[in-house]
Amino acid sequence: MTLPPGDKPAHWSSAVSHTFLSVDMRLERPDQWSARITAEGLGPMQTASIESDPLTISRDPGHILADGRDCLMARLQEDGTSTVHQDGRTESLLPGAMAFYDASRPFTLVMPEAYRAKVLVLPRRALGLSEPELAQLVARPIQADTALSAMLLPIISRLADGAGPHPWPIRRQIARTLLDLLATLATGALDTLGTRAMEDRRAGADRAHLARVHAFINKHLADSGLSPETIARHHAISVRYLHKLFQEHGTTVGRWIRQRRLEECRKELARGCRSSRTVAAVAQHWGFISPAHFSRVFRAAYGMSPREWQALWREPVGAAHERARDRARNHAGERASERVGDRADERRTHAATLVAPGGALMDDKPCAPGQGGARRRA
Repeated sequence: MTLPPGDKPAHWSSAVSHTFLSVDMRLERPDQWSARITAEGLGPMQTASIESDPLTISRDPGHILADGRDCLMARLQEDGTSTVHQDGRTESLLPGAMAFYDASRPFTLVMPEAYRAKVLVLPRRALGLSEPELAQLVARPIQADTALSAMLLPIISRLADGAGPHPWPIRRQIARTLLDLLATLATGALDTLGTRAMEDRRAGADRAHLARVHAFINKHLADSGLSPETIARHHAISVRYLHKLFQEHGTTVGRWIRQRRLEECRKELARGCRSSRTVAAVAQHWGFISPAHFSRVFRAAYGMSPREWQALWREPVGAAHERARDRARNHAGERASERVGDRADERRTHAATLVAPGGALMDDKPCAPGQGGARRRA
């Protein structure tokens, strides 16, 4: 059946209701709309090939009461796109994908562009699925993204073209084969959905565990005995699982602890005159046992020694120091070879600010209120 442009959309609605079930249709441009449908009965099923300009099809409770059709629809998108709305889900169908939807419950199909599709109407019980399984299956696109779906979808598409002029026994066998393939595809899709749901739950549990671990580490950064073993024991998880949580985010437990400790040390050293702690005391307070090790990792992270960083914040805040501080703040993560020139410039700038008018270095005195001096050895 072909409907040329200008023909009344009511004819198409009547054809769809006669072939499938009662629905409402909405067209954006009825005067320029055209469509074609070819339908065929195949055992307990109906198959149809549809070509149409854009339209929206809706089935509401009134339609369900009117025709009493208790069937399942399978839609195989060949060209264009469709959007299926049912049971609170909204999913898009791209070419090559299939979706089931339940005619015993309201649904809406939106075709925003010209499209081609194959539609199969089959008894709800034909797939051998329970009601909860059917509810989980509907309005979910089945893509050719698994070995099973990639194998079955092209075969189903070919069989959905109809049985042709074959005798009844062959047509009946084709119908059985098609139903078996649809049931296999649906079962595979449910397995995939179950696996994905399990993975989503596992990922959610991992995120919750990691958030708790981060909070625990932040609370105990000053504890030099903080280790993967103590963290895992506190959270009743294995050390192996703890390492896995951090590996999934591209880091390790030790590296994350060290980075957080460095960040806290950097903040405290930047207090300048407001902090009375020495560099070694700051390092020890935040869990670093060896001052030499702390100095090495600080320089590797920020491109200057802890003393150089602290000195920047004890000097008068001129434009040169502002630039030096900005460079230091943005230095983390750069390659060591790229740090050499910047560090030399910072040292020269730093030394220049410490030269007295007579050319001598300023006295080795601690900062005092109202003074801009810095501790410095000649």
